[in-house]
Amino acid sequence: MVDHAKCHRTENNNEEVQTTGRALQSFPKKPEVHLSFESLTYTVNTYINLKKVKKEILHGIGGSFRSGQLTAVMGPSGCGKSTLLNVLAGYSISGSSGKVYLNDSLRDKNQMANISCYIQQDDYVRDLLTVRESMTIAAHLKLPTTVSAKSKASQVEDLLDALGLSIHGDTVTKRLSGGQKKRLSIALELITNPSILFLDEPTSGLDSQSCSQFVSLMAELAHNQSRTMVCTLHQPSALLFEKFDQVYALSSGRCIYQGPPSSVIPYFAERLVVCPPYHNPADFLIEVAIGEYGTDVLVGLFDTTKITNTNGRNGYHTICDEDHEEIELEIRQEDNNTNDEQSLYKTELLKKPPFYVQIYHLYFRNVTMYKRNKTNLLLRIAAHLAVALIMSYMYLGVGNDAAQVLANMKFVYGSNLFLVYTGLMAVIVSFPLEYMILKREHFNGWYTLFSYFISVLLVEIPLQTLCCLVYIVPAYAITGQSLELVRFGYFAVFLTVTSLTSQSVGFLCGATMPLKMSVFVGPVFVVLLSVFGFAIRFPDIPSMYVWLHHFSFIRASFQSILYSLYGLDRGVLPCSDEMYCHYKNPVKFLTEMEFARVNIYSEFFYLCSFLLCTYVLTTTVIWYRLNKR
Repeated sequence: MVDHAKCHRTENNNEEVQTTGRALQSFPKKPEVHLSFESLTYTVNTYINLKKVKKEILHGIGGSFRSGQLTAVMGPSGCGKSTLLNVLAGYSISGSSGKVYLNDSLRDKNQMANISCYIQQDDYVRDLLTVRESMTIAAHLKLPTTVSAKSKASQVEDLLDALGLSIHGDTVTKRLSGGQKKRLSIALELITNPSILFLDEPTSGLDSQSCSQFVSLMAELAHNQSRTMVCTLHQPSALLFEKFDQVYALSSGRCIYQGPPSSVIPYFAERLVVCPPYHNPADFLIEVAIGEYGTDVLVGLFDTTKITNTNGRNGYHTICDEDHEEIELEIRQEDNNTNDEQSLYKTELLKKPPFYVQIYHLYFRNVTMYKRNKTNLLLRIAAHLAVALIMSYMYLGVGNDAAQVLANMKFVYGSNLFLVYTGLMAVIVSFPLEYMILKREHFNGWYTLFSYFISVLLVEIPLQTLCCLVYIVPAYAITGQSLELVRFGYFAVFLTVTSLTSQSVGFLCGATMPLKMSVFVGPVFVVLLSVFGFAIRFPDIPSMYVWLHHFSFIRASFQSILYSLYGLDRGVLPCSDEMYCHYKNPVKFLTEMEFARVNIYSEFFYLCSFLLCTYVLTTTVIWYRLNKR
């Protein structure tokens, strides 16, 4: 019964592989690209006893990854597996040196981005989109506009069928299992049918069955249309180890073996490192890399692999000369066949959709996610309405009473500060929470940063404007402010623009600082700016802080709102106090508070300039972080 079940599983796997192959045959064939490298080093700066010291992670290694093969980069933790993948994919550039070749030509940055993609260890996907929606949006963003919507939809369905995700097409991604998320991560990048696929620890977090199915899928993707598939592994089982075509083993940043999995034991046996009987070859390889068989053995392996790599970029670590000659012959034949394809892959750059098309699809994606997260949306609106009613009841009827002018000033200050905080805190965590998703999508060429940022603003600005109006309209009416349309317009515009300016500050804080720091620095910064104009008059400000008075956008808004309410030739105010009303004439109030000479138009221009400059600075910071490699 065991044999029968095993045969049944094998037949099912073969059927899945054949289905995958048939589904992907409809995709346009991409050129075969062989990846090789030599003298590859990578150094980082560390601090020891407050002294800056350079630490070398990769030590002049070399090797070759052939098209049509699934290669596993193996080694113990900290040996440089992920670092090697980052350097080869172009994800980490600063601190690296050496030569990387594509079909024996030096790697070009644009060409590398055009023919490869990088799938990181964690599954960074949009949790509030369904599988089919994620794939469709990826197709619209990554494929040129010359491809019809019908063709894109057909390609999406073929990929879902090929990767076993068609039955989960309408499932929200946050409800997928770990293995299904891994498949979706690959499917999203296969939209452009890349020639090279890098995967960092793709089997982490999966059970043995899911690992086996996933590795079988990767092997088929490599063999189908001759892709170059390179992934990092920590310690696979023996059955999983045999599924790979090639193994590249690292130890302390140096290569100790490259070749077929079946040749691991004979290769080390020739060097007097014998694997125990019935021992997992993968475990044995890791034990050698750790140094359990002696540091002298590792030094000898380092020297051997170094000599092999210097003999040519396509060298393999083989057991006997006959095998080596066969592989070298095969390599020469493949190189001759791909000479014509080299010029093809160098000239055919994938044309991305124009920025306005990217903005449209990114905006549609953001709107879809907001619709799925109605609780957050309703909570923001309800909070503004509830605070408006509370504030209005506290300052009931103060807007048109000369005896309550100072109370009305407090109402304006509280309203201004409340909308500043809601604008700030609503977005201050948005960028840190999705930074890794943005980094993956931007690195793999989904869209430009400009398109992404505009699509975010097209959602956040109208939403925050709606929240401001939900607060402003009832608060203005209940507190008994002047019913002149011009005064209400100034009141609403200044409060809304101030809230949007604070929102831009929230984006900037989230983009420049870690999450825990940004949620602290942002509010403290706002409190500091809110002091000027309300808690202290201009003549009383120390000279060293005068620049903060002029810099404060909250001060500009606060003074302008009060001027629009009590200036602009407003008449004498009614007085509820029968004894005496000091501010019966609004001009007296503005003069004593140093607000009589406020120019609301120049202050409005300053607010808009502050808003635009903050957005430009935010975009610059995000661009720097995304491109700092």
